[in-house]
Amino acid sequence: MSINKFSNLFPLFKEHLGDEVFFNAPLAPHVAYRVGGPADILVFLSTEESLQWVDATAKKYQIPITIIGTGTNLLVVDEGIRGITISLAKAFQQIEEIPGAPEGCVWIRCGGGVLKPVLLEWAVEKGYTGLEFSSGVPGTMGGGIYMNAGTKYGCYGDILKELRLFDFTKGTQQLKRDALHFAYRESEVKNALVIWALFELRHGKPQVIRAEVDRIIEERAEKQPLDYPSCGSTFKNGPGYSSGRLIEKAGLKGLTVGGAEISTKHANFILNKGTATAKDILTLIDIIKVRIKDQFGISLECEVCVLGGENDRKIPTKT
Repeated sequence: MSINKFSNLFPLFKEHLGDEVFFNAPLAPHVAYRVGGPADILVFLSTEESLQWVDATAKKYQIPITIIGTGTNLLVVDEGIRGITISLAKAFQQIEEIPGAPEGCVWIRCGGGVLKPVLLEWAVEKGYTGLEFSSGVPGTMGGGIYMNAGTKYGCYGDILKELRLFDFTKGTQQLKRDALHFAYRESEVKNALVIWALFELRHGKPQVIRAEVDRIIEERAEKQPLDYPSCGSTFKNGPGYSSGRLIEKAGLKGLTVGGAEISTKHANFILNKGTATAKDILTLIDIIKVRIKDQFGISLECEVCVLGGENDRKIPTKT
C-alpha cells in the first residue's frame, strides 16, 4: 500500500490524535537496531480510547496495522512499514499493587508500555522477588509477553496471572494465565496489544534481590556485546545446541556485510557498527542459516521479527 493511497486521511488522524501521530515518520530512531525505513503513519498511543479509534478507522479504510514497543526485537526493512504503526513507548505506563494475593506473595499490575527495566527497578525497591530473570533485558512489557521474553533464569510466562488485551479481531479481552500457552520465546498473544498484565511476585529482601540483579547484569555484560545496536540473540537455541556456538564453529564470527557484523564476542549477535542497513543484517542472517544448515544439518529459527516492505516479511513467520 502506498502512502499516497490514504494521504487524504492525514487531516482526520491529526484531528483525532493531535501530537500522538506522525506521517512518513522515520522508524530507525525508535527501534534498537537503528535501521529501517519510515512508517506511513506512526501513532504513539496514550489511551485505550485512542487505540479503539485507530482500530475502527483502520478497519473502515482498510489500512494495515503493525505494533511495536521500543523495537528491541524487531528489524524494520529499508523500505519501511506500510499503513499504521502503533508504538507503545508512551502508552499504558501504570504500575500498581492489587489486593488478594496469597500470603507471602504480591500481585502487580503493569501496563503493556512499561519498560522491563522500570518494572524490575520498582520491584527491587519494594522488595518483591520474581523478576530478577529480566535483569538487563530491554523493551516494553507488552513486547516481552508477546515473545515470552526471558533468560536462562526464567520468563514472563512463569509469573503471569492475567492479561488485558486488545485483540484486533475480537476486541478487548481479559484472559487468565491458564487460557494462554507460553513456550520458549513465544506465546499465544497474536494479533493483539497488551494493555496490562498481572504478575504474581513474592516478598523478599531488597538487598538480596539487588545483589542478584547486579550479578546477572554483570554476567550479561561479560558475555554479550552491548556497545553497538543489536536485537540481542538473533537465533533461538534448540534441543541440544547453542546457536551461538554453532555459528562460531562455522567460522562466521566477525563476518561483515556493509555496516553489519557478526559479533566477535558472541556469535549469536549481529551488530550495527554504525552504517548498517536492514539489507546488510538480513544478508548476514541468510548467510548464517545457509552455512549452519550445510555444515550441521540444523535449520536455525530467528528470534528477530522482520517487519515492513511489500510483503511484511517476518522472521519467524508470525501474525
